[in-house]
Amino acid sequence: MLEVRDIKVQFGGLVAVDGVSFNIERDKILSIIGPNGAGKTTLFTVLSGFLRPSQGTVSLDGEVLTGLPAHRVAIKGVARTFQIVRPFRDLTALDNVMVGAYCRAKSYREAAQLASEALDEVGLSPKRDFLAAYLTLPDLKLLEVAKALATGPKYLLLDEVMSGLNLKEQHDVALKLETIHARGVGILLVEHSLAIVQRMSDRVICLDSGRMIADGTSEAVMSSPAVQAAYMGI
Repeated sequence: MLEVRDIKVQFGGLVAVDGVSFNIERDKILSIIGPNGAGKTTLFTVLSGFLRPSQGTVSLDGEVLTGLPAHRVAIKGVARTFQIVRPFRDLTALDNVMVGAYCRAKSYREAAQLASEALDEVGLSPKRDFLAAYLTLPDLKLLEVAKALATGPKYLLLDEVMSGLNLKEQHDVALKLETIHARGVGILLVEHSLAIVQRMSDRVICLDSGRMIADGTSEAVMSSPAVQAAYMGI
């Protein structure tokens, strides 16, 4: 279980995340939605160890992760992707993913094997020798997922992995993510595509101005007056 307790992030007078708490089991997919500036990415940055919160704790299977550097959090089992894809453009897809694999690999051969398995899982094996500079946006999104997968995560944090993709591409990526989840990887999504949120989520949390304003099924959260006012402009 990933446990988030009373997370607060404050930058001077700005409170970006304000007292957010939740638990999520590995057999569930959790989506975090909300308007721009709601604190979604900042929360992910805390969960993955890139930012230490002003208060609160993040624990994985009872072990506190708060205060550990990002690479240690990844080794413990929490890996993330980023909104903007920034591959090593002059390296092949395989070499890009090997960078993530070295989080746990002890040799070149092991890193190459882990990277190959991750590429296969996201469907990029046929392009393993392509330079990242020549991959399409959907491929680059999947490459980011593969890099995170190669670290051997218990939980995969995906920050707007569907952004820039058309609806068909989104559902193609969703199918791959569902397959990954089915083998026991917990998934947390920060996502604006409500079609994907409704398709994939067992649970949805909505943030607004850093605060959690709704928590429940996608149907319950989407029908919440507070969510409709803050996020959908209804």
